[in-house]
Amino acid sequence: MDERLVEQVRNLHQRGQAAKAIARTLGVGVAEVVGVLNAAVPVSSGEPRCWVNAGWSRSVDLEGAPRWAGLDPGASDAEEVRGLIAVLVAADSLRSAKAQVAGFLLDVWCLGVKNALPPEPMTASQLAEHRHAYFSAFEGYVPVPAEVARALVFGAADYARGLGFEAEADFDAAAAVLGEPVGPCPIGFGKDGKPFYVNGPYDDPEAIVRTLRRAVGDDGFHYAVAFPEQPRRRLFRARR
Repeated sequence: MDERLVEQVRNLHQRGQAAKAIARTLGVGVAEVVGVLNAAVPVSSGEPRCWVNAGWSRSVDLEGAPRWAGLDPGASDAEEVRGLIAVLVAADSLRSAKAQVAGFLLDVWCLGVKNALPPEPMTASQLAEHRHAYFSAFEGYVPVPAEVARALVFGAADYARGLGFEAEADFDAAAAVLGEPVGPCPIGFGKDGKPFYVNGPYDDPEAIVRTLRRAVGDDGFHYAVAFPEQPRRRLFRARR
């Protein structure tokens, strides 16, 4: 089989084109394209496509992976640095025009995987719309290699597990789209060398702080907790 044709079919299919569209683009028969998809190339196109919110590198320690800092154009200097990172993953299939899309919301300073969206099949247009909405709370998004996404997701999960926090219930299903981590994670988590907990709207702050105290002691972490039931938002911080 023509290797050049196989490569062209692979590239066009990864962009979300169906067999008929590929055939029109390349000027070949639909049957020939289908034959390439069904026999000449593997079911999986290899590494998944991954995106992370712009400015993600400011939330983690990349001293162990300085080359990755250049992948992030960053966000405006005026934007507050947060411990939240959003990761979106799309795994293509050469037997379908739809990709399997999963997502992760990471608390890279403390809780690890706060939310995981299990895989959902999406066309190229559906993925584009979903990606825009998924990163709407951030200053845009940037593509990253799968190895970076894996280091962020699995590294954050392992960091939180060491503190006593397990990943969100759908983590395993979502992680199946991302693949397996390779080697030790070069990314540093926490803030300034320690866990730093900032509560979200659905957290149990008292239980989380108790867990942190058991894991690292009173002086082993920082926190900023606002209790919504109080008439004024009061900020409580651990001793430094």
